[in-house]
Parts: sequence; C-alpha cells; structure tokens
Amino acid sequence: MKKLALSLLAGLLSVAAFADKTVTAVPVKSKVVTVTADQIQRLAALYPNPKGINEIKREEIETFLDKRPNPASPQGPQWPPASAGTIDPAALFGSGARPPVTADGTVKIRPGGPLFGISTSWDGPNLGSSGYIPPDSTGDAGLTSVIVCANGRIRSYTRAGVLGSINATMDAFFTPIAPSLGVSDPRVIFDRLTNRWFIAGISTNASLGNRVLLAWSNQENVNAGGLTWTMFGFVPEATTFADYETLGVDANGVYVGTNKFTTTAFVNCNMYALPKASLLAGSPAVANLGTTIGAAGMFTPQPCTNDDPAATSALFIGVDAASYGLLVARRVAFTAPSTFTVSGDINITVNATQLDGAVKARIPSSNATARFASVVDDRLFQARLFKDASGVTSLWTAHNTNCDNAGNATATTSSGTSTNRYGSRWYQIANPLSGTIAVTQQGTVFDSTAGATNLNHWIPSVAMNRQGHAFMGLTRGGGNAAANTGQPSVGGAQRLSGDPLGTMTNLGVLAQGANYYLAENTTNGQRWGDYSTTVLDPRDGMSIWTFQEYCNASNSWTVRAIKMLSAAPTVTGFSPSSMTQGVTGNVVVTGTGIFDPDASFPDHLSFSFGANVTVNSVTYNSPTQATVNITVGGTAATGARTVTLTNPDGQTATGSFTINQALKTVSGTLSLESFGGPVTSLPFIAELRNSSTNALIETINISGLGSGNSFSFTTNQAAGTYKLRIRGATRFLARSQTVTLSSTGATGLSYSLLNGDCDSDNAVGTFDFNVLRAAWGSTPSDSNWNAAADLDGDNVVGLFDFNIMRTNWGVTGDN
Repeated sequence: MKKLALSLLAGLLSVAAFADKTVTAVPVKSKVVTVTADQIQRLAALYPNPKGINEIKREEIETFLDKRPNPASPQGPQWPPASAGTIDPAALFGSGARPPVTADGTVKIRPGGPLFGISTSWDGPNLGSSGYIPPDSTGDAGLTSVIVCANGRIRSYTRAGVLGSINATMDAFFTPIAPSLGVSDPRVIFDRLTNRWFIAGISTNASLGNRVLLAWSNQENVNAGGLTWTMFGFVPEATTFADYETLGVDANGVYVGTNKFTTTAFVNCNMYALPKASLLAGSPAVANLGTTIGAAGMFTPQPCTNDDPAATSALFIGVDAASYGLLVARRVAFTAPSTFTVSGDINITVNATQLDGAVKARIPSSNATARFASVVDDRLFQARLFKDASGVTSLWTAHNTNCDNAGNATATTSSGTSTNRYGSRWYQIANPLSGTIAVTQQGTVFDSTAGATNLNHWIPSVAMNRQGHAFMGLTRGGGNAAANTGQPSVGGAQRLSGDPLGTMTNLGVLAQGANYYLAENTTNGQRWGDYSTTVLDPRDGMSIWTFQEYCNASNSWTVRAIKMLSAAPTVTGFSPSSMTQGVTGNVVVTGTGIFDPDASFPDHLSFSFGANVTVNSVTYNSPTQATVNITVGGTAATGARTVTLTNPDGQTATGSFTINQALKTVSGTLSLESFGGPVTSLPFIAELRNSSTNALIETINISGLGSGNSFSFTTNQAAGTYKLRIRGATRFLARSQTVTLSSTGATGLSYSLLNGDCDSDNAVGTFDFNVLRAAWGSTPSDSNWNAAADLDGDNVVGLFDFNIMRTNWGVTGDN
C-alpha cells in the first residue's frame, strides 16, 4: 500500500449510509490489448530494472480511524470461549491435567497429533529484484504453475519452484496498455472455474484519477506455449487516488475494492464489479457499486473469491470504520448479463479488537536497538469463501489486533496502560451469501509471554481446505534480539476440523528470518507488508499455499511461497481383510485423514493393491473410511501384501491385505475298460503335477463317480498349466494330460483308463497275476476274496478277470 502522505480525518467520513442499490455495468472506453508471453518477456528486457526505492516510496498512514470499542463485543481471545467447554483438559490429557501452553502462546491440545507439514518452499521476488518497500506479497497456485507477485516484480514458477517463463517488472508487464505507469499493489488470483489467471495492480503515475489495471490469461499453464494476456485499465474516479485495490473472482464477476484519497487525506472506500463473461470476451464493463463509509461502514472492502460454479451472489467484507470488534459486509447479487444489486451494511459483532498506535511490532536490530515494523492497521488482509466436503460454504478472513498476554484486546487507558503485542485474529463466518450471517468461530494467535520479549504475529491470512482443516500464514517477529528470536519470519498456525472451536495450534516458524530488517534506516518505523495471501490448492482440495514476506538477509525482504500438506492419512484395517483369487468385491478401508474432493478437482483418492489386482472404483465415505471395489486376478500371488492408500495431495499410508488361493473346480468323465460294477463308491486318485518337471504338487482322493462316470474335485492351486494324472486306487492304470486351470478351474476333461492293475503299481504283470490267482473263484463272502482281483466288478474272480489281465499284460500307466 503506497500512501500519499495523507492523514486520516474523521470529519471527512460524511457519506450517507448505504442502502440496497441496483447498478448496471457500463462499458469501459479503454483500449483492451492482448499480448503473448514472448512479447511480455521482450518488454521485460526493455524495462529490466524496477524504479528506485526513493522514487516510489510513499508514506504509510500511521494515524488510524477514530475508532472506539464496540460495547457489544465480548472480551477474550476466542469464541466460543474456552470457559464454555471448548477445551476439556481432562478429556485431552487425563484427570487433573492442564493444556501445556508454550512461551509463544500455543495451546498444545493435540500432543503428537497430526499436523500440517511443509511440502515445498522457495523464495520468490526480493528487495533486490523489486526495488520496492514494502513488497505487498501475493501469489496463487494453479494446476501446473504458480505466480508470485510483489511490488516491482512478477514471476511464474512450476509447482516445484522452478522459475518459469515470466520474470518481469510490474511496469513491463502492464506496458502494453500504457508505459511508465509506476505499477504497484499487485494482486494475483487463479480462477479454478475458467482455468485462467487474473492479475491486478494500480498505476501511481497520477496523483488523482489513477487507474486500476486488470490482466487475465487465456490458459492455466503460464510456462507453456500459446500463453496470452489480455489487459486493460479503468479510472475509478477522476478526483481521487485509488489505493490498495483488492481483487476477488467468482462465477459471475471480477470484483475490486479501493481505498480513496485526495492529495491531502483519506476520503472513503469503494466497490466495483465487472461482469466476467463480457470481460473475458474482451468487452469490459464496470459497475460502480458505491462507497462504503458514512459515519461508519466498511473499511478496505475485500471481495471474496469463490470457486462455486453455482454462485449467484458475491460478498464484500471489511472492518468497521468507527468501531473495533465489528465487521461489515455487503452482498452483491448478479443478474445476467451485467446487473449487480448491492445490499445495505450487514454488521457482524466479533470479539473485541484493538489497534494501539503506541504499540508497534518490534523488530530489534542486530545490536538489540528496537525498531518498529509497520502492521498497516486492522484491515482484513484477505477474505475468501471455502466449501467443506459436506458442501457447506463459509467465509474465512483475518487481521491484526493488539492484545495482552491473555489475548484480551484491552484498549489504552487514560493512564497510558495498553495492550503490548500484536496478535492475528481469524474468523470463520457462516451463511455468507444467504440467510443470517453469523460467526461460527473466531480465535487469536498470540504470544502469551509476559513482558517486553514477546513475539508479534501480524499481517495474517487464512484458508480452509475441503476437509474442513484451516491454515494461517503470517509474519512473526520481535521479541528478544539477544536471544536471536526476533528476525522477521514466516509463521503459521493450524486447526483441524475436529479441534475445539476458536482454537489454532502448533504455531511456529515456516521460514526463519536470516537477519534483522532496517531497510529504510529510520527511527519511526520500517515498512512491512502490506499483503498476506493464503489459498487452497486447486489440484487436490487439501493442500494450502501461503505467500508471506520474511527477512531473507540483512535489511532485505523476500516473498516466500510455501505449500503446506494436510495431516497425513493412516490405514488401520480392511473389511474383509482378505479376498480370494478370481473374485470381484468391495473392500472397506478404515483409517484416519482419508479424503477425496469433488469431481471438479483433478487429483483424487486412489489405492494400489499390487500386481494382478485391479481397482475398479473408489468411493470416499468419510475421513475414516473408503470403499474400494477390486477384482483379484486368478494368477494374483497369494498371501499378505502391502496396500497403498494415496490421498489427492500425494501423501500415502499402507496396510496389510491378504490374497487367498481360489478354490477351483476340476471335472470330467472317466471311461473304465471292461468294468461293469457300481461306480458311486469306486475310489480314484488325482495328482496335480508340474507340467515341466512332473513334480507332484497336490494329491486329491476321488471317492466315487457320478452319473455317466463323471468326476469332480476342487483345488486351491493358482491358475496356470499343470499335468493332471488320474488312476484307480486299484485296477486302473494311470493316465495323464496337460490341463490349464483358469480362475474357476477346468471342465470337460476326459480320460480312458485301462484295467488289470491288481497290486496298484501302475503296471500289469506277474504280481497282478499272483493276486488274481490267490483270489481265484472267490466271491465277497469267501475268505480269500480280494476286490482288487475282481477286475470286471461282477463280484466273482474268474475267467473274465483273467482275460482282462491277459489283454493288458505288460502295459504300464503314465508317469
């Protein structure tokens, strides 16, 4: 935010209260230019260096609105308050325990529990490549690309942080619509609904009547060929300077808010809307939605980016200009093709806040001399709408507040007693677009250390993922220089959806400041900020990116791009815990942190059950359960195997699942030579052997034959090719053939078995004759009866049996 050496006068805030109003967008009489990425880079070569610091630096407004506490605001660092039962120490830590509170104010309500973790992190533009103070850190992530903007520099990257095809000053980027604009206050948004990027900025080359600049891409991948940018600018008002433009995008429009100044003072704030369809068609039109401040009203209106394709209205929100502890919103309904209806002020009472001009965010120098970093003021730094997995949309936003070491925003008293640190207040607000707007929860991230060595947390932004988990990025610094804790760093805090309402945990450093920051070398304050951006990853609906400023070297700033992964999943079990070869069925996987976004996201929950198991479908049930339909191949290896669950963000978890051998049916008929007896109890032996080595694998006893001399048995051997050898327990010589077992087995087999093997040695010879001779003439009631010698099955050992043996004398069965 570059200010025009302006003071803020409450007497100028005389605009009448705003009522419902319908506005039709008016076509903009401004040239619209489309340029290629190559043309942008050629311009970057012509304008390689940003303007010097002294040329563009403007005074920061350090006098604030004449605000008073809202008498309806409850005191306290969170809502619902902890005393109302939002934290139960006994339930969390055991009887008599108390939540451990660290020196930085973090309430550790989940010791050892799942956390967000850094996936990738890199430095973007810095003071050297920008030349601007402050940077106005902003960025967003697309499906393949990331764009990071700062005052004086725009760069594209791959999602892994490799510098891409865009590396230009902001002046060079917007030169196609007018040179020498002195472009500042960049904004960047990736629009998931159109797969386009939107870039905004303001020109500073006019003291009044400056321009708001907009550019949009034709594609998502800004590092690939075919990229073009279309851009234009519009003058909000000829008599004021439009500063600190905000940007929001939804299904219907592109929305801009501004803070307006004359050459001497702050005047007001304004809202604008541009129909999205006509803008993308190259015919931009702008609807002036009106000013926002009368005696009170919305200060620094933030339009809420929303990726819901069914949205029919939008929302602006800001802090109240007259009262602390009060937010103000306005809904904007859209009627195609170009009409917007704006509601009156919607006041939202929140817990008490405070902005004390006597309290600065202290950033000690390397010699422990206290310097001050600008916190800007108590404006909202970002406001976005997020939808959870159940389809419920809520608004998340955050800003600065002074507080004491208990988190209370106590105002300065006549005796000079005041709050003595900066904390970051965040809000989740329900029913933002319809119904009664209400605060679902709110909390404050702060340092509970007493005394002057506490850390400050300021310029925050917060985002919620589809799981309902939230992450906040911010600046963290100050404290004790001697302890080397106060370097301006990127901080972060989180909450999981099941955490007690109003709490954030695991406050810590994401990128440690390397040194101290005295870039302006002044005693009255160091410019810092003025932006903070935290967004949801458009690929998976889980990861959260934050773009924050930190001190990368002595007296230097850098914009840090950080991707935070959601809590990692676990796998705790499967139902059923095993499945048989050749079977298709559902497996219910249980665990924690399981997630799948809706179909509009490209990355989804997946499972791998290993070789020869096909995953047919995955159904997300809840964070603790998913149903997977699989087909186990007939040749799938049996036994325990590792199953891998992969969440959309790429994080994995594993569990053990068992594949059982399939029970396969083998059937056919036996032709029995010269046998006329009963077969229902006649025994046979089947042997499955290796088809190459003839090694015995399995022996199956067949207790009798069915109609037509049919046989059937089951095996759980794997599908494949075998030698199947069948012989009689007595009488019949073995015969074998090559058999291929499918996942269900083999059918239609046919064997012709020769007779005459009385001693079961698989050959007809002398030993068989001796058995026959010993039983000669016997019947079943005789003492010398031997059923093995009754070759024809007529219950008499005699001449017919001898003839069968003589016919096959010397024959052997198959091995």
